[in-house]
Amino acid sequence: MVGLSLTLWYTMTKIGVVLGRGGHTAQTFALVDLLGESFTYIYLIGLLDRLTPKKIRIPGKVLRVLTPRLLPDDSRILSVMRTSVTFLLSFLYFAILQPTVVISCGTGLTVPTFFAARVLGIKTVYVESMSRVDSLSMTGRLLLGKTELFFVQWPQLASKIPAARYGGQLL
Repeated sequence: MVGLSLTLWYTMTKIGVVLGRGGHTAQTFALVDLLGESFTYIYLIGLLDRLTPKKIRIPGKVLRVLTPRLLPDDSRILSVMRTSVTFLLSFLYFAILQPTVVISCGTGLTVPTFFAARVLGIKTVYVESMSRVDSLSMTGRLLLGKTELFFVQWPQLASKIPAARYGGQLL
């Protein structure tokens, strides 16, 4: 991805990768492919996701976390409870495995895992989904200003969001 801060990338050795389903995952895998095999990867994946681990091309430790929303019509109380559990599991995983940085392209798991990383002083890099051309996603709005690097994949979105960097498209 064009425009990455070289000082951050040169210091990385172990990368936490937050994976969801669908397009977010495809974009995250494209980012991992760009980073290459010279790093150790830790993949955080939803508990019930059986397909995503089969798509991992660069091996790494796969850790399961609870997905904050299982169904679109979930109650808010259940979502808050699951988000809290995801935060705690992520916190424990990161405290034990100590990644240098955690990256994500916008899946629903991102917010609690990034906040767990931040509590531990771990750097976070967010790449807004390629589908977000004119405005940020909910995840993007929640994380704006709270990550070391915040990338968007469209120049017109970067011009609207001063805190974001245009990094080109991953796919």
